[in-house]
Amino acid sequence: MYYTINLIFFMVSICIIFKGIFYKNGSTFLKKIYSKLEIIINKYYKIIILLLFFVTCFTSLYKIGNVPYGLHVDEAGMAYDAISLVNFHMDRYQNHFPVYLINYGGGQSAMYAYLAALLIKLFGYSIKIIRLPAVLFRIVIFISILFIMKDEKNKLKTIIFLYLFSICPYFIMQSRWGLDCNLLVGSLSIAIAVLIRAIEKNLNYLFLISGLLFGLCLYTYALSYIIIPILLIMIFLYLLYIKKIQFKQIIIFAIPLFIFALPLILMILVNNDIIEEIHGFITIPKLPEYRGAEISLKNIVCSSYIITCIFSYDNPVIFNDSLIYNSLPNFGTIYYISIPFFIIGFVQSLKMFDIEIRNKEFKNNIIFVFWFFSVLLCQILIETPNINKANAIFVPILYFITLGIMHVIRKENSIIIPIIIIFTLNFILFLNYYFYHYNNDYSDQYFFATDYFDAIEFSKTLEKKHVYVQDRLSAEEYIYVLLDNKVSPYEYKKEDIIVNYNNTNIVYNFSIPANGTLDDAYIISSENNMVGSFENIGFSSKKFGKFIVYYMDNNK
Repeated sequence: MYYTINLIFFMVSICIIFKGIFYKNGSTFLKKIYSKLEIIINKYYKIIILLLFFVTCFTSLYKIGNVPYGLHVDEAGMAYDAISLVNFHMDRYQNHFPVYLINYGGGQSAMYAYLAALLIKLFGYSIKIIRLPAVLFRIVIFISILFIMKDEKNKLKTIIFLYLFSICPYFIMQSRWGLDCNLLVGSLSIAIAVLIRAIEKNLNYLFLISGLLFGLCLYTYALSYIIIPILLIMIFLYLLYIKKIQFKQIIIFAIPLFIFALPLILMILVNNDIIEEIHGFITIPKLPEYRGAEISLKNIVCSSYIITCIFSYDNPVIFNDSLIYNSLPNFGTIYYISIPFFIIGFVQSLKMFDIEIRNKEFKNNIIFVFWFFSVLLCQILIETPNINKANAIFVPILYFITLGIMHVIRKENSIIIPIIIIFTLNFILFLNYYFYHYNNDYSDQYFFATDYFDAIEFSKTLEKKHVYVQDRLSAEEYIYVLLDNKVSPYEYKKEDIIVNYNNTNIVYNFSIPANGTLDDAYIISSENNMVGSFENIGFSSKKFGKFIVYYMDNNK
């Protein structure tokens, strides 16, 4: 149904664009509504901004503990490290204040965990609390957009930009769970907003603050090590070309950036076996599975699929729908109706870019173009890019869509009414699906443990000496037991995790033995072929979603 509706919406949007560009005798009724709309925007501009801010907050906070249901395996790893940082000032590997987390071996950026640790310290642990940093950084993006667009003095353009941001499926979905890399787009947005203001006002202290903010960006996601240098080189070379900046200001900017980058530079040296692992007040760890080799010019051709995925959903052939939490096929990342507006806006932006360079002007459009291409170049350089890896690209994409809509409106201003209606209908359909049908349709997401906690809690009440757990999530099930029981990092193990329940020690092991005993309990997937054998020998069972707990009931 949703595909059919979106196809209709897409065709309608094409008709709207065609009419807006080639015909200028729009409906008198719509023209009158547009005139009233202009009056409303000018008169109630701040109130409209507040309403859009409310929509942004609501779509991020509503049912945040339940949608998406369960905990992603990386989210759980981050949460356990955050709890360990709060209680012991170390991660699960006993690294004191690490600048980069080891997680499951391949690494995880640290900022999210430290923010979650702060919130846990203040409010205690819960799924809602560990997801709050994602919400807060979406709010940061909203404020950054408002800050960036302020000097353009085009209220309608600002409202459209913020409206698209507040209803965009990608930004709603990424703000509702705790994936470390998703903080990059928010941190980059505020850093760029301050840099723009520093350039426009020519204030040295703003260059210093901007450098600091760009330095913090490096702790949100490892791909920022590529994106930020490319972006800053393009920006500063252009500013020098138009004589809009002095070398002194670049140095002022670079000092805090270098200070924040230094621990991560050392981390790269450690993981390339140039220097030894560093332990002290902070830890610069060596990763068992360092992924620096994933970046190569050889990836440009095979990784180009990301260009289409950015507007739709992650490549199902490569990822087997395991990354459905990034984008829904029914709606895409930005609604499919946005694509033609993006194309128009992107072309208009490049035309403006050419004029601005010729005239040696500095405008926001220059920054958005550099921003877009720096992220895109990074994506095609890495192995198997996906939507969450490309998260920083979506703000410039929304900017281009805004330009496209503004271009069509300039040709025929009454067109704005059907555009608003069609986007709003998409938004309503998305909200209904995401909050009331998504969990059911994707109840068995590969990297999410949905009913796993309930199965663990029930298995403890059985008070068996051993509980054996099937390996389903890339051998990382152990993290959920550690998190659920707040096990000390001093007792951290990937196998044979000892949990005390009612003064009884229960040992959790994460492989199903070939010859189990009747005295043990087993947590396995309902799809496992061992299900029949447990039932045949008289085990009792209790089902928790896709998981089944098998045990011998001595009271029978």
